[in-house]
Amino acid sequence: MRIILARHGETDYNKNKKVQGHSDIPLNEEGIRQGKEAGKKLEGYEIDVAYSSTLERAFDTARYMLNNSNSENNKNLSVIKDKRLIEKSYGGYEGVSFAEYGAGLKAGETRGMELDTEAADRVEEFFKEKYNEHPDKTILAVCHGGLIRSFLTQKGIKEVSRGVIINTSVSVLDYDGEKFTLVEFNK
Repeated sequence: MRIILARHGETDYNKNKKVQGHSDIPLNEEGIRQGKEAGKKLEGYEIDVAYSSTLERAFDTARYMLNNSNSENNKNLSVIKDKRLIEKSYGGYEGVSFAEYGAGLKAGETRGMELDTEAADRVEEFFKEKYNEHPDKTILAVCHGGLIRSFLTQKGIKEVSRGVIINTSVSVLDYDGEKFTLVEFNK
């Protein structure tokens, strides 16, 4: 299975360097523009099935990407929401500045935050299920930066630091039901 793994476009929380997590913050004007522009990143891919997080910013980005790709097939796809693609829960850090978040982590405060391993496991479970349903297909999964970082790092695919996954970046993976192979990263 080919996986096109994308991060949502910019929100005001991103712009103002605030932690989002499960907070359902919509795309801002720049995020909408980014989502439309990101349709070009699907060039050369016929998406068979499209998924997104249940959060509006990811769902809307998926829709903008598909509608602005060069494929009529992509434009006609529905986007299926799946809660396993929701961003990591940042617990008591949601809504605070990145500076406060970083200081809290440095001090060892978790504030009820979901562990990276837990987030990575639910994404892996999602992809295993989708592989069983669509082993020879290409799927689009639009989700969140923290979730993508946790998944790639915790599953040994690629070590990724915080803040590296940029808005509307696309990573491409191949999955054979057991092993993930990174084809492109953060383009």
